[in-house]
Amino acid sequence: MIIAVSDIHIGYDKSNKDDFLRFLDEMKGEQIEHFVMVGDVFDFWRRNSIKTLLENEDVYTKITELNAENIYYIVGNHDFYVKEWYEKFKDSYPFHVSKDLRLEDAGNSLYFTHGYEMEVLVNYELNLETYEQFAYNMCWNSDEKGSLLSKIWDTFRTISKEEVDELKLKPSKRKELKNLYYFATSPARYIFLGIYPDEALIFGHTHMPFIDKEQKVANTGSWVDELAEKVQNSYVEIVDGEMELKFFK
Repeated sequence: MIIAVSDIHIGYDKSNKDDFLRFLDEMKGEQIEHFVMVGDVFDFWRRNSIKTLLENEDVYTKITELNAENIYYIVGNHDFYVKEWYEKFKDSYPFHVSKDLRLEDAGNSLYFTHGYEMEVLVNYELNLETYEQFAYNMCWNSDEKGSLLSKIWDTFRTISKEEVDELKLKPSKRKELKNLYYFATSPARYIFLGIYPDEALIFGHTHMPFIDKEQKVANTGSWVDELAEKVQNSYVEIVDGEMELKFFK
C-alpha cells in the first residue's frame, strides 16, 4: 500500500495538526510500503523555520515511527529548504527528500510532485529556477509582517509588487487555478513535467482534492481549515496501482 498526503502546513495557525497526529497514530497499525509526503508538510513562510520544527517535534517523531518500508518527503514551495538540509545531512536523514518521485506499484508507474511547478508554468511569467529561489528565500522569512520585499526584490525586478503578493497567497485563494487543473489532465504534462504516457500523476499544492481515474490524475488536497470541512484532511491511497481519494474524519 502507498499513502500520499500533502499540505498539512504545520506551523500555520489554520493547520489541522491534531487531526494529522491522530491520522499518523492510525497509520502506525498499517503495513505501508511507501509513505509519500507530497510537500508543504511544514510551513516555513509564516514562522521561523527552526522554531516551527522545534515546536512540532511530535509530528516529526510520529512520521518516523510509522510502520513504513520507505518514507519520502517531496518538497513544496512552503518547505523548499528541506531539500538543502537533506543534501547537507543525507547520510543521517530519516527519509529521502527530492523535488519529485517515481514509483512502481503492481506494474503501474506513479509520478509524485508537489505541483507548484505547474502553477508557475501556467500562471506566471517566471522560469522555475526563479520561483524556487523565491520559495527558498521565503522559508527564511521570520516575520511575515517584516520587510519581505527587501529580501527578495533582486529576484523579482521584472514583476510588480501585486504579482509578488499573489505568489504569497494560499493556493486556495489564488486566481486561475482552473488553468492548473487543465494542465494536470492534459497531454502537456508529458512534455513539461517529463511524465510518461499512461503514468499516473499525484500532486498537491492547490488544497482542493480530486481524482480523475480516466486521466490517472489525483490531487491529495490539504489538512488546512480554509475550505469546506468535507474536503479537508484528504489523502490518496494506492493499492495494486489503483488510486483512491480518502478523507480522515
